[in-house]
Amino acid sequence: MRIVRTEGGPRERGRDVGASLSEPIARSLDFYRAFLDRRGVSTDELSRRLAPFHRAAETAFPELVAEIDGLAEGADAPWWELFAANCWEELERMLEGATVPDRCTAFAVAGPEGTVLAHNEQWYAGDAGNVAVTVQRPDADIPFASPTVVTCLPAVGMNARGVAQGVMSLSARDDGEGIPRVPVSRRSLTAVDLNDAVRRATVAGRSGGYAYVMASAGGAVRILETAARAEAIVTGRRGHTNHYLDRDLAARGESTEGSTARLTRLEELLAEREPWTPDDAMAILRDHHGEPQAICMHADPAEEDEATAVLFSMVCHLESRRMWVASGNPCEAPYEEIDLPELREAAA
Repeated sequence: MRIVRTEGGPRERGRDVGASLSEPIARSLDFYRAFLDRRGVSTDELSRRLAPFHRAAETAFPELVAEIDGLAEGADAPWWELFAANCWEELERMLEGATVPDRCTAFAVAGPEGTVLAHNEQWYAGDAGNVAVTVQRPDADIPFASPTVVTCLPAVGMNARGVAQGVMSLSARDDGEGIPRVPVSRRSLTAVDLNDAVRRATVAGRSGGYAYVMASAGGAVRILETAARAEAIVTGRRGHTNHYLDRDLAARGESTEGSTARLTRLEELLAEREPWTPDDAMAILRDHHGEPQAICMHADPAEEDEATAVLFSMVCHLESRRMWVASGNPCEAPYEEIDLPELREAAA
């Protein structure tokens, strides 16, 4: 597992990450470029389609746009292609012949041994291996650690205040132009508590929404669903996949058989096992029941690089500020503990 440690302002941190991960960033962009080429989208067309999202992101979060600027500089990579990776869920809805696959499974539990948040990151198999963990100490924000696809801003992970989140893709009929989903979720990653996390994730002007499984040290767990112009707290659940559970949001959202099956299986496992420890959580993230749409989802070889697969798996123990990450399907790749003195020192 590649680990990049950086501190400073947003552009400086972006440059550090880009320079450290230039090789996998180039591979990742090769995949996205081929994806767009197959659909006849040139760089000029890409910049035209994404211009409204860039304007919205720059107005709302100029510091995060500066972080993408630094990432492009450090990796010596085309800026519009890197920005496209950070609003891919907005872009792919515009692409002829592109399907929007199910993405990600997460849950959080609080028990006698502490609070555990667990997340499987489903994404295109063409990006397999292009993942890393960034451990960052921003000048004006809370230190955090996040596993991520190397071309994207961090979104899932844990910060020094003991706040963690998993993020799942959602889609609704009122998705449109606005602040891309990834910068919104990057902002909530450095929240001081769960109320602040919800406030950050529900900023006005969003292009669309996500499902967030949020947790904090001390046992608080919250599940938030957002759409472009609405949001809801979901009660009575500990996990989420890729369809709206709130009744009003579900009426405008889209659901798939795979997402429903994964959530049903996740809730069965949570009821059966009470995963109080990180090891318990890891066992759930390795589950293959209901293949091919399993929690530990593997790519369909017939679909090649546009198939969906688990690219990394993350487990956080919030009170101790400990994180484990598996690069790839956790049934095959071992979990590695990521040393996080930056988070523990800031928490002391």
